[in-house]
This record gives sequence, structure tokens and C-alpha cells, in this order.
Amino acid sequence: MPFTFRDQNLDALLGDPLDAANSLYGIMSAAEPELMEGLRLHWKKHIRETPGVDGTSWRPALKAFSAIEGFWGNKYSDHRLAGVLYGTQDRAAATAAVTGVQSAAEFLRDFEAARDEAFYVFFQATSVNELAGVSFQATYYHYDVSALFEQRPHSKLKTIVSRRVIETAQIMLRILYGNMNMGWGSLYSTRTLSTTLLLAQMHNSALSHYRSRYTDRRCYNQSAVAFTLLTFSYVVAQAWRDKRYEFNEQRWYFFWKLLGSLLGVDTRLIANTHAEAAELWDLFFEHHECQGGPGAPYPTTLDPRRINSGLRQGYSVQPELNLLQWIPAFVVTQLRNGKRWGKYFLGL
Repeated sequence: MPFTFRDQNLDALLGDPLDAANSLYGIMSAAEPELMEGLRLHWKKHIRETPGVDGTSWRPALKAFSAIEGFWGNKYSDHRLAGVLYGTQDRAAATAAVTGVQSAAEFLRDFEAARDEAFYVFFQATSVNELAGVSFQATYYHYDVSALFEQRPHSKLKTIVSRRVIETAQIMLRILYGNMNMGWGSLYSTRTLSTTLLLAQMHNSALSHYRSRYTDRRCYNQSAVAFTLLTFSYVVAQAWRDKRYEFNEQRWYFFWKLLGSLLGVDTRLIANTHAEAAELWDLFFEHHECQGGPGAPYPTTLDPRRINSGLRQGYSVQPELNLLQWIPAFVVTQLRNGKRWGKYFLGL
């Protein structure tokens, strides 16, 4: 049986690299190759200047992302890059096929609303528990994700894994917050698009050469990243549904669609709704893209039997003091969404 989603047979693209022509990454690569090359070189420079930790090949990445907020001028701003995406008739049509809107202004409006919603959802205890307890480890369900990390010895060292998980969370918070320079408040201060494109270049540079011993494909491929998106978007959304918490699902999934597209995921492999996410989740297991047989585990309940024992035993998450810098943002987002919590506690 072919891997069929939204009535399309997607077998042929599952092992493809993360540069889909119909993705925002692909559109931007064609429109501004100099920008994309600059981001790649920025990452390469960071790697050259950053020593490995504890004798391993793992290098902290956060400094490369925080540097973007200090890049003055508009080159990396969301406003300018949105203008590039909609800058010609052909690019505007290709971008609209992803975003569903016809202008840069509409795109920025909807993207900001989606980021704001995702920022709120991410900051709640339920989400933190699911992300730390399920999402990160659930990525190992996928054969190619597992194969990739099995080849990276530091992925079985708890201290390194914990730092990597916390760092990933902080990069995501920068993406959600806009990674803007707090010293200036112009319209051009948010850098969500360029920050996510840097994440794509980092992954392409660091992971594209690994091959999977399970599937004989490149490990960093369309299937692996599309499934990884689900372990964060679908798992957290299902946890909120189970607890009957109020959130805007449309905006939540729109954020993940744009994030995936900026990472180079083919639009045909990204869910638009919770129902589609559930269908896609099941497909990954039914078609043996993931370990443990065709029956999909419930998304919010981790099934350790489907995870490589070395990766499972090496997983750890320990809070770090540098997370305290996000307390003001946490307070603000709670205050802004007080009505939602009031309705929940009143049973409305």
C-alpha cells in the first residue's frame, strides 16, 4: 500500500532531502541564494569557532541563533523576507500555495498571530511536560531519526542530551518570540523567518551526510522531519484536547506548517488540521516509517518499546538557569490570556 495522504501517493518523496521546491525554504533559496549561503556560512563559522563539549563532537548552537538578533539593518527582518517571498508574481503564487494568503502583509499578520498562539501554548505546564516527557523521545520512533542519533555517540550521554534538549527549547522560544533585538523596536525587528532558515541550514549542514541502516536512505529526509513535526505539534495539541484546554488549533497548526515549510518540508507532508495530523501520525506507523509495527501508539503516551535502548537510556532533561531569562515573557503571556484560564477553571 502506498503512503497516501490527502489522496496523493507520497512514496517517492519520503526519502528526499529538505529542499522541497514547494516549501518556503525552496522558494527563498531560489529567490535569494546569497542570503541562504550567508546563513550557511554563518553556521560554518560558528562551528569552527566553537569547541566540542566534554571531548565529544557536539557543539552548542545557541550562540549562532542569538547572534542574529544583533544583526542591525533590515537584511534579516521578517518584513523584508516576506516581501521577497511575495516579490514577483510567480513567487507570490508559490508562497500563497503554502500560506493561503495573497500578500506579504496578510502573511505577516497571520504568522504573528500563529506565533503568538504557539508561544502561549508552549509556555504552559502541560506542554512542557509533554515536550520533555514524550515529544523529544517520540522522534526516535522513526527509523531514520533513530538511525541518525545512533551514529552520534553523544546522543547516549545524559549530560549532552539534556543540554541539547534545553538548547532546542531555547531556539524554539527565539523563533516564537521573533528573535528580535530588544534595543530597538522598529517594524523590522523580528527575525523569525531568518532564524528558522538558519535552523534549516544548520541541520542540512550537520546531518545530511548520515545514512540510515534501517532504510538505506539519508537519515535527514522528508519523512523524518515531517514525523518530527508531528511529535511536537500533534502530541501537544492532543494533550490540550484531552485536558479540554482552550487554544486556537487553526493558528497552532498554521505555525507548524510554516515552520516545517521553512525547514524545507514538502507541503504535501504537513498537516493543516488536527484530524489531518492524526491521520498522518497513523500513516507513519502503518507504512513502517516508524518502529514497533503498524499500530500507532497514543500520541501523549510514550511507548519505550519502540525506541532504541541506548537512546532511551541516554535521554535526560535537567532545567538550566539560563531559562530564567524567559520568566518576564511567561508572566506577560499568562496575563494576556487570563480570560482563557478563567473560563477553564469556571468550567465554561
